[in-house]
Amino acid sequence: MSTHVELRLPRVDVGGMVGDATVDVASGGTTPESAVQGWRATVFGLRSASVESGIRLGVDVVALALTIAVVHADLTTHVLWATVVLASLAALGLYERRLRLSALDEVPAILFASAIGLVATSVVLDHLRQGFRAAVLGGLLLIVGRMVGYAVLRSWRRHGLLHVDAVLIGGGSRAADLATRISQHPETGLRLRGVLGAHSHRLPGAAIIGDVADLPRLIASGEVDAVIIGDGSSEEERRVLEALRHCSAVRTEIFVLPRLPEFSTLPVDQVWGVPLERLRQRRSRERMAIKRFADVTIASAALFLVGPLLGIAALAVRLELGPGVIYRQERVGLNGRQFQLLKLRSMRPQPVGTSSEWAANADRTGRVGAFIRRYSIDELPQLVNVIRGDMSLVGPRPERPEYVDKFGHEFPSYCYRHRVMVGLTGLAAVEGLRGDTSIADRAYFDNWYIEHWSLWLDVKIMVRTASALLNGTGH
Repeated sequence: MSTHVELRLPRVDVGGMVGDATVDVASGGTTPESAVQGWRATVFGLRSASVESGIRLGVDVVALALTIAVVHADLTTHVLWATVVLASLAALGLYERRLRLSALDEVPAILFASAIGLVATSVVLDHLRQGFRAAVLGGLLLIVGRMVGYAVLRSWRRHGLLHVDAVLIGGGSRAADLATRISQHPETGLRLRGVLGAHSHRLPGAAIIGDVADLPRLIASGEVDAVIIGDGSSEEERRVLEALRHCSAVRTEIFVLPRLPEFSTLPVDQVWGVPLERLRQRRSRERMAIKRFADVTIASAALFLVGPLLGIAALAVRLELGPGVIYRQERVGLNGRQFQLLKLRSMRPQPVGTSSEWAANADRTGRVGAFIRRYSIDELPQLVNVIRGDMSLVGPRPERPEYVDKFGHEFPSYCYRHRVMVGLTGLAAVEGLRGDTSIADRAYFDNWYIEHWSLWLDVKIMVRTASALLNGTGH
């Protein structure tokens, strides 16, 4: 038996863009895309998050260009400095959308990024004095530019030009207070479209009333950009997480209203004094581009440095096991796409008709094979997979298709690992979960990595991986 709810969305009049629509949310049904397109407002055809990121980037580029024009010095020096500063700002998340826009909150990060640019300029080009002048002036102009840019963004938000459509989970008193603050403070850019939950009721400005089960369809159809967990039950919170994982291809933000907001110490955003913990960061194109750039750069450099070692290992494998130094195996990567993973062969061929084994067989592994497996030298050819785009340096470890099917049926959370590019190493691996270990634990750590990803987390995992390799704790 399906539940049918008719949702009358209010008329939108934003800068000459007008529309209204009726959306049907029914269990087991779908939401018409035409209804969504009828009321969603955009600026120059771009979504709000893209416009805001573009404005942030634009004011930063202008500030850095003014710095280069004022500080008369070597152009190469300042272009390098500006490039490093922009990359640092992106890595620090300063192009991500925020509810509270305050340039003063970002001063430490801006000064840090400017200092990173100074260090890079000094080390590479040995222009400390010129770099220092650029860092000081550039840092000040970046702060002033952000102040001006944020004043524009707040104005556009108040007038409805930029907004994020959100649904609220739960309908208790705390959620009602938050909904009131959202409606009274449009400078946050939040536009509350409705309330979902078993005991939800109509709140100020909310047009959608439904169940958490409707959330995947709302997200997939593009109606929801953000989810706010207010007074929802534990079961509803679990269902929200499951819904977001099912809709992993959509960049949806999720906020949580803390149980004890007065004592919240985690990094939070806020709506007029009410803290909202950002449970899931957007994996923005900018940050993913930086991760990909780092992958290619580091993998190329590493392949060059370990080339002699790889050549010696390949010769040793050839002498011990005969022809066929490189071993290719089908693995499952991003979004279930299969690719050929490259490894140095470390075992003799398996007899015909023998079933595939989970772990290495000591009877098939010689001295060379055991050595290169112990120090993970057999994994070095996967640097080529990283450069080709099959893998990342850090991510969930890729598995064979037959095991992906098997584990996917036994552990529902296992398939969520393929929301991101698989990796040469990963959090589960450095936690000791390699080979014949708990699949449930591996899926847990892989999904934890995805939900909490940052460039610094990648750095920590690579450092721990290097330590494990030096200690010879490979498989």
